[in-house]
Amino acid sequence: QALRAHVPVGRWRADRRRAVAPAPQPTACGEGVVDGRCRAMRSSQAVLRLCGGLASSLIVVEGVICLFADHLRMVAHGEFLAAAHYLAESALLIVAGSAGVFAEIRPHPVVSENAPYLNKLSGRAALYFVMGLYIVSRKAEDAGGDVASWMDRLFGFYILGVAATGALFAFRLRGLPPALSEPALAREMHSTAQHPGLPPQGGAGPHPMSGGMMA
Repeated sequence: QALRAHVPVGRWRADRRRAVAPAPQPTACGEGVVDGRCRAMRSSQAVLRLCGGLASSLIVVEGVICLFADHLRMVAHGEFLAAAHYLAESALLIVAGSAGVFAEIRPHPVVSENAPYLNKLSGRAALYFVMGLYIVSRKAEDAGGDVASWMDRLFGFYILGVAATGALFAFRLRGLPPALSEPALAREMHSTAQHPGLPPQGGAGPHPMSGGMMA
């Protein structure tokens, strides 16, 4: 009371409001506070990128199988037009799968320049949807159900599942900036391993000589 008598009422009330006012909290993940929901979202994005990388790898495997099982078989039988068809099919699968692997695991400038839609989650989901539909019915004419046709169906359904999951995530994260909705896999896995109370490792900190110089 004695201290309050020497302080003006208006200034005392303003100081009291500042003292009891809650500090502003960050509203987006990655702005200084990493709560459970943000860590869960980052972990889900990292897992989705790993699943997308596996789907892209399966597309490459399909291209290699097409090259050795279909293209070379047609060449051995002397059917060069069919061999050219399977060669183009194999090249398309290998190139599309390789671009997807680079886009998911570690974005490459060549992929970003020639296929910028792969930098977005919706674009990768569209690629997996088209490739999944193609692969799941690639051996549809084989009614006997051999090993190759069952492998195509298994790979195709998995790729379609990744496409559906990616489209769902793209819809849920449509309002976030690209830095949060399209993070690189290495940065996501690094940030999920960070302690919530510690700053990110590798950041710019004080120079080791600065303390001695200031002293």
